[in-house]
Amino acid sequence: MDPMIRMIYASRISPNFGPADVHDILNTSRRNNQPLGLTGMLVFADGFFLQALEGARSKINTLYAKILRDSRHNQSAILSYQEIDKRLFGDWSMGYVLSTEKNRSLFLAYSLEARFSPLDLSAKAAENILSELAEHTRRIGPSAASSASSASSAPAASAEAA
Repeated sequence: MDPMIRMIYASRISPNFGPADVHDILNTSRRNNQPLGLTGMLVFADGFFLQALEGARSKINTLYAKILRDSRHNQSAILSYQEIDKRLFGDWSMGYVLSTEKNRSLFLAYSLEARFSPLDLSAKAAENILSELAEHTRRIGPSAASSASSASSAPAASAEAA
C-alpha cells in the first residue's frame, strides 16, 4: 500500500509570472486533486509560493515532478516530506491564502527579515504557518471566499482577507 505523506515545498515565482497564473494554478489544482485523492493548501506572498500537498506518496511524487517542470516556479525546494496518519488539509482539494495587510503580521512572525521568504523556513515553521493560516481560513468561513474560488465541485477554501 502506498503510504500517505505530506510534502511542503516553497518556490519563487518566475519573472514572466502574471496575475492570472495564480488563478490558473488554483483552478487546475482543484480540478485535478480531488480525483487523485490529494488535498492541500497554497500560500502566495511576496513573490513566493508555499504549498502543502497531502496524499499517496506516488501521487505526490508525480505531482511534484510536474511542478518542477512548470515554468511559473523557480528555485523550488522541499521543506518537509513525511509519512502522516492524518491530513491537516483534508477538507480542501486546494485551500488558498494570499498575503494581505490584514494577515501580514502572521507571515512576518515566521520571517527573518521584513519580507516573507518561505525558502528559509524550517520544516516545523512551514507546517506551523500553514496550519495557522488554515485554521484562520476555516474560522472566517465562506464569506471570505475570493474570486479565485473554482466553479468545480471540488472542495475549496480561499481567504484573501484572512
